[in-house]
Amino acid sequence: MTKKRRALKRHSHEQQKQHEREARLQYGPAEVNETIGRWNSYGKARQEEIIAEGDQIYADLADAMQAGKSAGDREVTEILDRWQQHLRHFYEPSLDRLRGLGQLYNSSPDFIANFQNIHTDLPAYLEQVIDAYVDELETAELERMLAEDEAMEQRRRNLSR
Repeated sequence: MTKKRRALKRHSHEQQKQHEREARLQYGPAEVNETIGRWNSYGKARQEEIIAEGDQIYADLADAMQAGKSAGDREVTEILDRWQQHLRHFYEPSLDRLRGLGQLYNSSPDFIANFQNIHTDLPAYLEQVIDAYVDELETAELERMLAEDEAMEQRRRNLSR
């Protein structure tokens, strides 16, 4: 079995500061400072709960992968719904950010190494299922917007009669 351990490796204080500097360059200082502020607003016990929740989500995704579950499978979608909700402990994840995270999980050496601590094939699987998940969310949002447009057009036609 290629499974190694079931939790992500925690960053040292120095590594965390480096990640924050890189994130400030990519996302801007305001967003990163808001994220840090959110995290620091949680007590130590709550932070540990959030960390454990994240570890469980990634372990569940590794289990789904090992069970042969593919993108779009109801179980995988439910886990990814939990993942998206989990990210809200840090920031409001846009669809672009979700997709970007999936790509980053399988392209950044730091993320790859960390996710491989859970399972060697997890980074590629995360990118694949997150990409499909975001595609589904985008499709649902487009369908909702089109339905709203159609309803508005129907109301206009009814008023002009």
